[in-house]
Amino acid sequence: MTGMVNHRGLERFLHGVLVVDAEDTIERRLVPLLRREITAGQAVLMVVGSPTAQIVRDRLGRDADALRWAAMDGFYQRLGFTYSGFDRYLREQHARREAVHVVAEPDVVSDPVAPVDRTAAYLKYEAMTNEAYAGYGCPITCIWHRRHHSASIIDDVRRVHPRELTGRGDRDNPAYVPPAAYLKARTQAPMTPAPPVTDVDLTVWDFAEVGACRAAVARFAAQRHFAPAAVRHVVAATSEVVANGLRHGRPPVQVFAWTQDDTLIVHVQDHGGKAVPSDAGYRQPAILTGPAGLWIARQVADVLLTRTAGGRTTVRMYFPYAVTHRSLPI
Repeated sequence: MTGMVNHRGLERFLHGVLVVDAEDTIERRLVPLLRREITAGQAVLMVVGSPTAQIVRDRLGRDADALRWAAMDGFYQRLGFTYSGFDRYLREQHARREAVHVVAEPDVVSDPVAPVDRTAAYLKYEAMTNEAYAGYGCPITCIWHRRHHSASIIDDVRRVHPRELTGRGDRDNPAYVPPAAYLKARTQAPMTPAPPVTDVDLTVWDFAEVGACRAAVARFAAQRHFAPAAVRHVVAATSEVVANGLRHGRPPVQVFAWTQDDTLIVHVQDHGGKAVPSDAGYRQPAILTGPAGLWIARQVADVLLTRTAGGRTTVRMYFPYAVTHRSLPI
């Protein structure tokens, strides 16, 4: 990406992927690019795992000190936090009139036995970056490892990146799908059925009952040893989704919650049967003083899925214990 973005070209945004399909991919494709950018004086932020960092440092030697290095857990937290964290960083660079090439290595690994597919959920955010980050003028290269994901996931990785760093250099990606089309095709998320008996089972008919719902969810999360700040986040997300169901759907709104492995799951459904827009909650509201609905829920839940079927609109939120408590102020 050397030369494609500079201080006089902040309006351009390039979102590329490097698919690591061999042991020497980082050395052959990324290292030469970084060496050229260091020579050209291009600022580069590296948000990558230790193995990738070690390869880059070994091959670049002292030149690697010219790169900016950031700890992965400073950016990679809950998926919504990750999305807004990179947004905040890029917005700050844009305000300084500085184009920084971000090299990022998502810390998601496909797990077929996990309660939810975090990788698929993360790729929806990756799709939205093509719209949300477009005005900042900072190119992004995302590193995805083929050994960590199925062929279908790697295909989706290419669908959300307009560019790809290949053996022949940086190229347009013919598989790219614009954000609106990508999200629309994945609005109806598959969900496993809720257990026949859940730890929380509430029916909310009007706003006067939301307080009792919040209290019940707070007790449930606390009993699962969630820290006070994490409990508040679970309650805030649930409250926003329940309010959305009352405001935009049709009562009653049913709230179920249970745990699977180390993940707390909250399932909210109303009887309006109104489909949730595919991009709902991916754009930060201009003003957060009033109801912010799915934006807040997506920020504090790790994964949020929606589905409309059988006259019901469902929102399901996942709060893995470790991820929910990562870098969390208590």
